[in-house]
Amino acid sequence: MSIDPRKGKAVTAKRRNGRSEKGAGFIGLELGFDLFYNAKRAEKLRTRTLEDYQSYWRYFREWLTESHSEISGVGQLDTAILREYMNYMSYERTKYEGVEERRVEGCNLSPVTVASRLRALKTMCKFWTSEGLMSEDPAEKLKSPRKDTEEKSVIVDEQLRALIEVADVDTFAGFRDRTLMLLLADTGLRINEALRLESVHLDIASRCIRLPGHMNKNRKPRIVPVSASVLRELIKLMEENRAYFDTDFIFLANYGDPLKADQFRKRLSQYADKVGIDRKVTPVSPHRFRDYFCTNYLLNGGDLFTLQRIVAHADIKTTQGYVKVNEGAMRDSHAQYSPLSRLGMSRVRKRRQ
Repeated sequence: MSIDPRKGKAVTAKRRNGRSEKGAGFIGLELGFDLFYNAKRAEKLRTRTLEDYQSYWRYFREWLTESHSEISGVGQLDTAILREYMNYMSYERTKYEGVEERRVEGCNLSPVTVASRLRALKTMCKFWTSEGLMSEDPAEKLKSPRKDTEEKSVIVDEQLRALIEVADVDTFAGFRDRTLMLLLADTGLRINEALRLESVHLDIASRCIRLPGHMNKNRKPRIVPVSASVLRELIKLMEENRAYFDTDFIFLANYGDPLKADQFRKRLSQYADKVGIDRKVTPVSPHRFRDYFCTNYLLNGGDLFTLQRIVAHADIKTTQGYVKVNEGAMRDSHAQYSPLSRLGMSRVRKRRQ
């Protein structure tokens, strides 16, 4: 009769630390981010979105290493730590910190920037929780910081006319800049959409630009009407391009490569300074032309839903933000419908001498 070799021996059922390799906290921070990043890349998110995730994660890791060096795994992150990071961004972090030539002392990150970085962390935590790398989502209860809504400072007609006229059309760069400004003000295109335009996107017969899904923020094809005068300038620019360069892109740098947004931003700033626009009062950037188009489209009687389709706003509330009431019309309407008008007390009577 054989003897059971296990008889009389202690049975080991659990590990000393009481945790499984698959439990929360055992995935390192960098490995956790790599899993998240590769998952989002597989979902074919925009390159810009993926780059933002990398930047926001780097900012968070730098703070975490300095403030909580004991944290090494995603499962160790909790609500208190994330809220502490929010407060750091809102009240301690200096704008452009780490970039000596751009650092702005006494200027903290804006609520919009804090909200963007928090949104990225919330997305990561939600992913880690769904993948079983966290027992619960520590970011679920966090709310974005509130911000005051400020009225946008929109470029007025005189300023737009001055910017367009100051470009030297006797030079290639000046003519290109003038055409780009006209296009942005006429269509409300985002600067990156305009700079990626190729001749194939112009439908001259239908007088419009046909943007394929991959060029749009919402990934859907879009038709953008163009005025005949602007279309003529675009055709002239394309003819100018063909005389010097072998490319289908419409907006080019002097050496033939596609123009970059930062290059155009710098030139806009130079134009604004030349015509005397105070950029602290009225910031001048490519997006201001989009603001100008949306605001004036509605002021001139255009309807909200057509504008939403032209500029491809995902939410109608974004489009509604451009609704401006003409101040003169508002005063006239108030004078007519004020309750005091009905009582005959709206006019100030002269005192008897």
